[in-house]
Amino acid sequence: MNVAILTFQFAHNYGALLQAYALKTYLQNHNMNAEIAPYYPDWARAEYAISPFTKGVPPKRRVRLALQYFKRKKQSRVFSRFIEEELKVNDAISEQKELVTWLDRHDCVICGSDQIWNNNITGDCSAYYAGGCKTRRISYAASLGTLQLTEVQKDNIKANLPYFSEISVREPSSATKIAELIQKEVRVVLDPVFLLKKDEWRELAKPVAVESNYVLVYFLQENEELLNYAKAYAQENNLRIYDIHPTMSKKHSGCRRLNNVGPKEFVWLIQNASCVCTNSFHATAFSVIFEKKLIHIPNGKSPERTISLLNRAGLELKKQGEFPFYDLGKCDSSSLYHEISESKVFIENALRRENNGD
Repeated sequence: MNVAILTFQFAHNYGALLQAYALKTYLQNHNMNAEIAPYYPDWARAEYAISPFTKGVPPKRRVRLALQYFKRKKQSRVFSRFIEEELKVNDAISEQKELVTWLDRHDCVICGSDQIWNNNITGDCSAYYAGGCKTRRISYAASLGTLQLTEVQKDNIKANLPYFSEISVREPSSATKIAELIQKEVRVVLDPVFLLKKDEWRELAKPVAVESNYVLVYFLQENEELLNYAKAYAQENNLRIYDIHPTMSKKHSGCRRLNNVGPKEFVWLIQNASCVCTNSFHATAFSVIFEKKLIHIPNGKSPERTISLLNRAGLELKKQGEFPFYDLGKCDSSSLYHEISESKVFIENALRRENNGD
């Protein structure tokens, strides 16, 4: 069976690339010929540009990119290599019409995962709903990325999702909103990174030259309180602090910045950390997978994602002002394991029905 995956495979972002890798690998392990759509629209090229000469980059950002270019070039190559070697994608399609032609060569299209239905990212086009596509469509762990449905989302949902064979999303609130709008069952499943076993992630991980005892800091949203917790924990336990960021963003005092860290290095650094300090969903997800010690305050832009994940892992979020420390090796994750099994059943059954022509 030939399966196309429609997701954000171009983002120089740890979580985006690792979720894409996980879904592709899981399908291939189940005898599917899975490939990721080589769709790289102009808005995305501008958003993830490191060259100041990229089409669509605003003038003020061109100046910043010019100043950062040589610093970011090596790190960018690490991500590009992962996209080419592990995802096997050459980003050649930029127009939706070309995308539809490419998708229609497959038996089924899977939309997801990631915030592919967030029009604040993608604009008002229907490309990430596989709009205009004649082949069968399902979604896996797609995300709206918004607390309330926008008018653009409502229009795209009503125009496209009634024709999907199966629909699943990543957040319970999204499932409720979509189901109410189109009167169709919408399932909640886990992020694709949970489809792979711990040993499969260990095989992908690439070692980094660091001291053996360390706290890993990774912020998608700056949080001084969270950083101070990391410093206090490191001092109390005699640990070094390393920090990473996919776009070489702000360095933190008291931390050693690790450069040229791609998705493989990201997995290894979490696997081998004494403790992970983060407000990133995927860093939290991998901390759960590797049963790490975790210092975590949810990201203010989308707090429900990690709150829900930690609840599934058997943890209650600490109250504001309490030390937000969690030992993921000592919690009852039976609910999470059940949801992992249910997520696998969903995608296997959905594709089996596609294969049988139901």
